[in-house]
Amino acid sequence: MITFTWCEQLGDGDRDEVVALVTAAAEYDGEAGFTTIDPRAAAAVSGGGTAVWHLPIKARRGFSTRADAPLELVAYLHLTVDEQRRGSAALVVHPRYRSRGVATSLAEELGFDAGAPQGWCGTGATALRGWAYGSHPATERIARRFGVRAVARLWTMLRPLTGPLAAPLEPVAAADAELTTADVAAAGPRMRAVLTGAALPASQARRLALDLDDHAGRVLLATGGDGTDLGFAWFDPTLREHLELRTATVRALVLGPGARGSGLGAALLVRTLTELKDGGAQLARMRMDPDNEAALRTMRSLSFEQEDAHACYQIGEWAEPPIYPGR
Repeated sequence: MITFTWCEQLGDGDRDEVVALVTAAAEYDGEAGFTTIDPRAAAAVSGGGTAVWHLPIKARRGFSTRADAPLELVAYLHLTVDEQRRGSAALVVHPRYRSRGVATSLAEELGFDAGAPQGWCGTGATALRGWAYGSHPATERIARRFGVRAVARLWTMLRPLTGPLAAPLEPVAAADAELTTADVAAAGPRMRAVLTGAALPASQARRLALDLDDHAGRVLLATGGDGTDLGFAWFDPTLREHLELRTATVRALVLGPGARGSGLGAALLVRTLTELKDGGAQLARMRMDPDNEAALRTMRSLSFEQEDAHACYQIGEWAEPPIYPGR
């Protein structure tokens, strides 16, 4: 039914097809929030200790049984393998070929054995991870069938800012802290300093630090009386449509150890939500780790509700916990 060949670099024709596929899938899945792949991944090549593998998956058009039916791209898998032979994978199926068994057939063909000397499918990966965004039943069925375990969860939380379901945004006092708003491009060094002292898992801190390189969005900084930054709320006021409402995103809330439990997180979130509302947003969206009980209590107290659940699946062993994406 499907055909595929691993390659370390896509040819021009395959690269164009992959870019078209992941772009179409991202547009189609914008509301559902399923896994996406950055179109720039199609041009990626190995380097700097990271191996890059591409897997274009093709089938006869319309799954025709005729030998003369043209082949077309139905899915794409992108894999990066680091120096510790840990692979990070993402798979996207073209919207026209959803619910046709493409992912299941691929799982059957590739398997999940990363214990061979050459690693999984000869890519060198002796462990694999991949995030599945959105509660897609096919993903859960494949995981159960092949014994792939979920090692981390992530929730998407929503908070109405206007309309009949919007609770009032009551200001929360930020004791002994001054809150100021700035562009990320200008405040990046101060945000990095907070990250350094926040005692986050190393993988998570690195992910947020890399995201800061985009210089996207705005930040609300909390500064103590001695001039030390105690924490920040990073947000993107750009309005996008979600559930037919103008929606803006809170990308991260980070507090230093000394500021936790003081109510500063709630103060930062309320001020951030107020800024998003003043900017025209009707809905605020944020991702969070549901195992962070303190953060979950804060968000529940501010009328956030869970919209969707995501899971990180893993085979093999990793020394570090999964990276929680900030977007």
